[in-house]
Amino acid sequence: MQSGISVLKVLALMFLGLAIAACDQDEQGRVLTYEKGTYLGQPDTQLSTQQLHELRQRAARQSGG
Repeated sequence: MQSGISVLKVLALMFLGLAIAACDQDEQGRVLTYEKGTYLGQPDTQLSTQQLHELRQRAARQSGG
């Protein structure tokens, strides 16, 4: 009877851990309803001039130009 109770405790702790992990901060506030053809996420941030320059250089190297 004692092992049955300890197995139940372990299962309860595993379930609790799973429930807490499901409450990850990154998952909060994300879009759960969708509208076809409409982007409902956060707007993209603008790239700096330096970032654009580096991306263009990388693209040129990859294309062989």
